[in-house]
This record gives sequence, structure tokens and C-alpha cells, in this order.
Amino acid sequence: MRKVIAMAVLCLWASGLWAGGKKPLNIKTGLWQTTSTTTINGTMGLPPELTAKMTPAQRAKFEEAMKKRGNGVPQTRTYKSCLTEKNLTEDPFKGKNMKMKCQETVIKSTGTDLEVREACTDGTAKSDIHMVTHADSSEHVTSTGNAAATVRGRTMHSVIKMDAKWLGPTCPAGTN
Repeated sequence: MRKVIAMAVLCLWASGLWAGGKKPLNIKTGLWQTTSTTTINGTMGLPPELTAKMTPAQRAKFEEAMKKRGNGVPQTRTYKSCLTEKNLTEDPFKGKNMKMKCQETVIKSTGTDLEVREACTDGTAKSDIHMVTHADSSEHVTSTGNAAATVRGRTMHSVIKMDAKWLGPTCPAGTN
């Protein structure tokens, strides 16, 4: 689940870079290193039709793993990624088969600051993400955000903090 939230935040952050009515952040392309810290409280669980297929041992193992992830303890991850001109100018969701219907609200958009709220729903689930991103320079970006996701009446809350620094103009092979 932590990966799902991190991806949602990354996609929201990247969507803030494209030129669809938002001013792209004035940052360099190339290799970036990002450290993200996510604190999750609560769990959403699995649909009843999936848990019904699990053995009692599998269900217990899954529930224990979910408790560990949603226990409010910050989890930090550092990774490298490649930011291209395409990332800065194109909608990352274009052509994707998104099941959820989302409404994005740009609160602030300048070359150094981006504040975005996105609310999504698909009838059985809903999510709300609020991200504030600041480019201190063309080589350093920070973001903070809050997310809430509810599925079948169970809600998970997340607090996300990201710090990204530019490492250089070229990306090693295999870097996304």
C-alpha cells in the first residue's frame, strides 16, 4: 500500500509539471535523487471476495502486515529517477485507462511553487490528495502532502514529505 501512495503522490507531483494550464516548475532535467518519508495511519484492507479465498494463516499474515504499515511510524525511502523534457510538458495520465474519476484543483502555480488538490472517486472508493511543492532552486525541490483514501468505509491517512535534489544532466541506463 505504501508503494500505491508513493506512486499516487509522484504522479500528482509529475502532473503538476506538465503544461495543461499549470506553469511548469523551473527545474533541471536529468538525474534526480528523491528521499520520501511517508507516515500512514489506518488500513483499507482487501475486498471480502479476496479475503474469503485466503486461508486463516494467509489472512492473519496479511492483517499483520497491514497493521505494521498503518501504525503511524514514518517510513523513508531514497531513490533515483530521470526527469525528462517530456515529463515537464506532457500529462502523465494521457492515454491511461484510469478507473477513478478525478477532479484536480490548482491552488497555486508558478515557476517555483505548485499547490494542487486532487479528489477521486469510482463509486466504491474515494481519495483526496493535497500537495504543496516548492523549488528552492532549479536543482532542489521539496514537497509536503496529505492523502486520505477510503475503500468500503475503511480510511487510510498519509502524510508525505519529499526532498529531491538534481544529481546531473544525464541518466544511467535503466533509470526511470
